[in-house]
Amino acid sequence: MKYTKEEEIIHFVFLAFNGMKRKKENIDLSFHSIMVGNMLKNIGCDNQTVYIGYLHDIIEDTKYDYEFLSTKYGREIADGVLMLSEDKDILDYVQRKEKFIIKLKNTPENILMIELADKLQNLISDYDSYLKIGKDFLNTEANNYNELKWFYISLQELFNKRLNKNDLLDRYNEIVEEYFN
Repeated sequence: MKYTKEEEIIHFVFLAFNGMKRKKENIDLSFHSIMVGNMLKNIGCDNQTVYIGYLHDIIEDTKYDYEFLSTKYGREIADGVLMLSEDKDILDYVQRKEKFIIKLKNTPENILMIELADKLQNLISDYDSYLKIGKDFLNTEANNYNELKWFYISLQELFNKRLNKNDLLDRYNEIVEEYFN
């Protein structure tokens, strides 16, 4: 029996992230992508949004590019993943994030929902560290607490302005308030 499209995408995500681990945890990077897709599915997003949610980090974090995704899953899905990909050529954290936020201001609502699920899942996965260590867990070599605070609050403003109230947005707002205020 053949995989459904969703099963095929999940299988591909596991293969694409094979051996890659999350920065702050010792779990496979594929876990994050699957959780993002599942969050979107659980609030009733359409299949295409869920599929892009599963694939959202592929261009940014793996060897697979836009052309590969376009050929394998179609231009609309590849376009969605590309919209969610930061410009890794910009090494400065704040400059890269500023450019990304500007890009997000012009994306369709479903793409913004995927970004919301992405960032919410990041915050949830960091929750145990936050409880054990406090705000210091947010400091890394790549950025610091103040930069993360600026980024997550900037996204919060964008999400609250452009998205309708939903469970993911409520959870995001609650965690951002706890972490950064």
